[in-house]
Amino acid sequence: MVLPVLFGLATAATGAMSAIGNYQQGKAQTNAANQAAQNQYRDALKMREYQFQGQADIFRARKFDYLSGLRESELALGRGLTAIDKRASERYGAAAFQAQENLIRDIQAGGKLAASLPDGITNRAVTIARGAAGRRDALVADNLLRARYADIDTSRDLAMQANIYRRKLFSALPPAPKYGPMPSAPIMQQGPSALSLIGGLGSAALSGISAGMSMSSMMPTGGGAPPLAQGVDVPLSQMPAGMAFP
Repeated sequence: MVLPVLFGLATAATGAMSAIGNYQQGKAQTNAANQAAQNQYRDALKMREYQFQGQADIFRARKFDYLSGLRESELALGRGLTAIDKRASERYGAAAFQAQENLIRDIQAGGKLAASLPDGITNRAVTIARGAAGRRDALVADNLLRARYADIDTSRDLAMQANIYRRKLFSALPPAPKYGPMPSAPIMQQGPSALSLIGGLGSAALSGISAGMSMSSMMPTGGGAPPLAQGVDVPLSQMPAGMAFP
């Protein structure tokens, strides 16, 4: 009876070790898969932040260039408008000084005419001289007005060029950085249940009992062991017929 018990115990132990090994292997594989999923999730979050910071750095650099370009455009437009106003002021100042000189010359010319000509002729000559002076002053005023209109057109051209340059700067400005979509959170896998281990151990125990019982049923029972042939460990009943032994 000892041999069947030992055989059953060995079978049960082998099954139990196999069940424990399968349980531990399944648990290790599940833990490794879950850890890999968590690492991928963390890497995806880091990549998302890295891409956002890269876009933010590019946007800040381009925005600085954009603001610098706007400032330069404003300064250039201001210099152009100031130059136009300066030329207009110089023209009006020169015209005013010229008008004063013309007035002095007209008075002097009228005095000379009055002193050198008779009264009737003097009045006519003075009237003709005043008419010429009026046409001269009107021509000067017309030239000043035309120059003023030209300054207005030039100012508009400068403003239009500045706006075109600003739109060009704005078109080169990248969109504001945005975070990409959040990566999907990992779904943790469930490892082998402890119930499966218990079931495996129970199955190993039942297999051991079954193996022991099967071996016990195969062993001879009652009346003692059959006689053995002389010189061999084989029962006489199982020896081939016709074989003789000393």
